[in-house]
Amino acid sequence: MVRTVSALAADIGAGRYDTENGDPESGEADGGVRLHEGQGVGRFERAYLQAAIDRRGLADRIRFADPGLEPVGRDIVHKRSADNVLLAGLRRTGDRTYTAGIRVHGDNELLLDHQTGEHVQGMVIVEAARQLFLGVFEHGYRDRWPLTSFYIVWNSVRLDFAGFLFPLPAQISGTVREISLERPRQQLEFALHTELSQGGRPVAAGEIGFSALPTDRIAAIERRKAARAVSGVLATVAA
Repeated sequence: MVRTVSALAADIGAGRYDTENGDPESGEADGGVRLHEGQGVGRFERAYLQAAIDRRGLADRIRFADPGLEPVGRDIVHKRSADNVLLAGLRRTGDRTYTAGIRVHGDNELLLDHQTGEHVQGMVIVEAARQLFLGVFEHGYRDRWPLTSFYIVWNSVRLDFAGFLFPLPAQISGTVREISLERPRQQLEFALHTELSQGGRPVAAGEIGFSALPTDRIAAIERRKAARAVSGVLATVAA
């Protein structure tokens, strides 16, 4: 059974779970209830539910399952706010393969302005793929050049969607291909094949091309292109 946090708290408060027969779909051999967290459920929501459980004296019957993998750090996906981190438990599974769980916080930046229907919008999947290639570089390549500060840019992206992503546990995996590692002071180039699945079913897959450039070099390139853009716009306005 899938319930929202508010609906579950209301049922607990109303006494629905006070007896062993309170939830015939619990699936627990001891008649208890095990709560598995969907997307958007964090410490704040767990504390709210735990308070409802404790008020009814049901701590011995209603228990949270293992909360699962911890979100990766800021150094891995370059997000300033933990609410915007979409990857959890990133790990290397082979020579050039990686996998992580998908974790969507209820206050994620991509959910604040537009969210309709029951599925998670596709831009969350795009951002998860972006965070994966950042994570692959930081996890698998950054230490090769410890004295160089890199800036990561993507060169291309193609994602094909096979279905909807729902606010339930999901996984993303990737296989990286090294295109050019010969000039670390100029530019490193990679390609990443990525797949996102949920419940064993494919949701999206695609290819991303990305590069890592030394920060001082990308800064010079950016300034030059910015000046060119300003000149172009001013010329258009003047005409």
